[in-house]
Amino acid sequence: MTEPALKTLQSKLCPWLRPALDRLERAHAAQRLGHAWLIAGPPGVGKLNLALVFARRLLERRRAPDEPQDLSPPDAVAAMRERHAPVDHHPDLHWLFPEEGKTAVSVEQVREAAAALNLKAHAGGSKVVLLEQADGMTTAAANALLKTLEEPSADTYLLLLADQPNRLPATIRSRCQRLLVPRPARALVATWLGVAPEAFAAAWVLTGGSPLQMAALLDGNKINETSSLRNQVELISEDKVALQTVAESWSKSDPELALTWVTRELHHEIRARLGSTSVTDREPTALHNAWRDLTLRRLFDQYERADRLLGQLGSGINVELGLQALLLGFQANRGST
Repeated sequence: MTEPALKTLQSKLCPWLRPALDRLERAHAAQRLGHAWLIAGPPGVGKLNLALVFARRLLERRRAPDEPQDLSPPDAVAAMRERHAPVDHHPDLHWLFPEEGKTAVSVEQVREAAAALNLKAHAGGSKVVLLEQADGMTTAAANALLKTLEEPSADTYLLLLADQPNRLPATIRSRCQRLLVPRPARALVATWLGVAPEAFAAAWVLTGGSPLQMAALLDGNKINETSSLRNQVELISEDKVALQTVAESWSKSDPELALTWVTRELHHEIRARLGSTSVTDREPTALHNAWRDLTLRRLFDQYERADRLLGQLGSGINVELGLQALLLGFQANRGST
C-alpha cells in the first residue's frame, strides 16, 4: 500500500457502504444533519471506514467531495492492521479509541476531546469527534460525553460507532440520530473478495459474514488452519490426543482464530439441534462427529466458555489453562454429564 492507512480509509469506501454515505450526504445537503450520529452495525462491517470518509467530507466542505473509490480487500486489511499507527491527519478530527491494553475509551479521553471542541477549529471550519467502541464506554465516560451532546459547540459533529448500540445509556442514544449499517449480501461480499466458493463459504461461517474479518482471514491464508483445528477437536472427542498438547499449540499459534472457529461451530450445532437451521443451510464444516454425543446443555456450556475466553484475550488471563478447560468439555467421556 502506497499511502498511509488513515488516508486510505478517508478517501476509499467499501462498496456496500455507499447507501449509508449517501444518506449522510443527503441529510447534510438538506441541512438536516444533526450534530451527533450513532453508527451501529456488527463487527467488521466497515463502520470506521464510513465514519472516516464522512468525517473527511465534513472537514473539507470548502471543496466539492470526490466520488469515493472502492476500498479493495488488500487495502482494507492493511488499514485494519495499521489504522492506529501515528500518521498525520486533520487537526480538527478528534479520533478516540481504546488505548493500548484497555478495552474502552476512558473518561480522560472524552474530557480532552470536549476541551478541544471548545477551542476554535484549526482550519476555521468544522470539528469532528469519532468515537470507536462507544458501547463499551464506562459510566464516567458516558456522563462526560453527555454534556458535550447536550451543549455542542458550533459546527461540531460527533460520530459514535457501536456494535451493540443498546448497551449505551438511553440518555446518549436519545441525543443521537441513528444509522444502521447491516452486513452486506453474500453475493456482494463474494464479488468484492473474488475468492473461490469453497474458501468463501468457510470464511463466511468462521466470521459470521463479517466482510472485513473475512478479508483478513483470507489474506493471511488462515482458512487452511481451520482444517487442523477441526482434526484436533475430533481427536480430543475420541480421546486420541492429549488436550494439554492441543491447548499449548493453540495458545502459542493463534488463540483468537481457534476460539472464533470453536464459537462459530458450536453456534451452528446449537442452531441445528434447536431446529433453527435446515439441513440445506448447514455448512460442511459442522463437527457432527466431534460432539454428536454431547448434550444440548453441554453445547451451551461450551459455547459460553469459549465466548467468554475469547473476550478475555489480552487481559492477562492464562490462555493455555483456559483452553485446557474448554477442550476438556469435548472429551467423549464428559458428553453425558
